[in-house]
Amino acid sequence: MHNDDIMSSKTMLYIPEYDAHGNLCTRVIERDYEYISKLAPTKLMDYNLRYFGSSLRGAFDGSRMILGKLNKNPIVVHEQSNIVWFPSMSYLRQECIWFAVHHIQDYLAVDKKNTKVIFMNGYETNVDLSVRAFETRIQRAYLLKYKLEKRTKNLLVQYDQGKVFQRMANDVIFEDEAEKD
Repeated sequence: MHNDDIMSSKTMLYIPEYDAHGNLCTRVIERDYEYISKLAPTKLMDYNLRYFGSSLRGAFDGSRMILGKLNKNPIVVHEQSNIVWFPSMSYLRQECIWFAVHHIQDYLAVDKKNTKVIFMNGYETNVDLSVRAFETRIQRAYLLKYKLEKRTKNLLVQYDQGKVFQRMANDVIFEDEAEKD
């Protein structure tokens, strides 16, 4: 593995690409640069999810739990940063492109079956999807972000951190006193 294979908040896009030997690789588009990973897009996504403590299967299961059973669900890649990605088509297909929703600025219909995607940094790419299908994927990604934020906020409201820290401090004092005995 290459250190570059670990995504960051600057990672925008995974595009499938074949190398000179016919191996499926990934063109990784970052905000400021791009490179080729030797991993296929879906394998690269799974590698990153595992790096951050999940897996592709777990991310899809979590998404289905929140949104219901949909085709081509978006996934949460990094919960603390609220980074959500979505596939252009079934992740099982080699032509699947992965998009980080927070980098997308706009999208326009090229024709009935193709959409131009414009990113915040001005980078543009075309995807083999109608503008309506692409818009549906973006809406689902934002709905996943919203519902996850709502659940997290609700959890934090119910969970009084002050009491937890006070209890932790008391436990530490108690443990220190126990060591003196």
